[in-house]
Amino acid sequence: MGELDYEGRHKLRNHDLTILDRFDFKYSPVGFKFLSVEGDLEGLGLERLDKRIAWCEMLAEAQKGGSFYATAENQACEPGIFLTGHGPLIPIASSGRIGPAFEIYPDERANRRVYEHVTMLAEGSTFATAFAPIDKLTFDPDLLIVMCDNAAQMERVLRATQWDTGDMIDSRMTYVMGCNWIFTHPFVSGGINTVWTGICHGMKKHDAFPPMLPIISIPWHHIDRVIRNMKEMPWTMAAHSQEAEEADRRGAERLGVKGII
Repeated sequence: MGELDYEGRHKLRNHDLTILDRFDFKYSPVGFKFLSVEGDLEGLGLERLDKRIAWCEMLAEAQKGGSFYATAENQACEPGIFLTGHGPLIPIASSGRIGPAFEIYPDERANRRVYEHVTMLAEGSTFATAFAPIDKLTFDPDLLIVMCDNAAQMERVLRATQWDTGDMIDSRMTYVMGCNWIFTHPFVSGGINTVWTGICHGMKKHDAFPPMLPIISIPWHHIDRVIRNMKEMPWTMAAHSQEAEEADRRGAERLGVKGII
């Protein structure tokens, strides 16, 4: 019978992430975690972030090699307070008043509707959020966040997410609060989600990332499965190579048909 290691429940478990090195990502994959109380930080060896920035910028900070935790005081953007569970959703935001004032939406009713789509953790349920590039992970991540810098990387990562399940490749976003779809939505829903840089208002405003790159958020219970798929699946599909004709012949022969695809 197994036994729960309560004291060590937040510490890094045995995930073999070495296959990610093969991608040669320009931007390091990042582990992310929600921590409920200050005591959860014990033994993780993380230092508090030494600046006040937007939540999406914290991901970029970790991609550059930063390993840290952030509290409400480090959040420079209001969604980083109420989406994370650091604090309340204040009326000036929930009423939709921010959008028209900053010319993001024409009126409050459009902006207000966004709050029907985003995921908010309960007020006061989060003390800190933790970030680390995968080579500096000391905690077991709630999310493995991968940003691809070319189409070949993207195709392989997204193919790995559904290689053994046939699940949909999902991309859910709203124009504002793009951080929701990177962090809180996949954490709560349990679904892998892809967000595209250069579209969401805040990430574009802060110039956090180059445009039109996919950020793929993989919840904890999918991490080992996706990593296993990356190891097991063909790295390049034969049909996408100079062997395409032979691959088609071989497939048709196996089925006993001609010209099926």
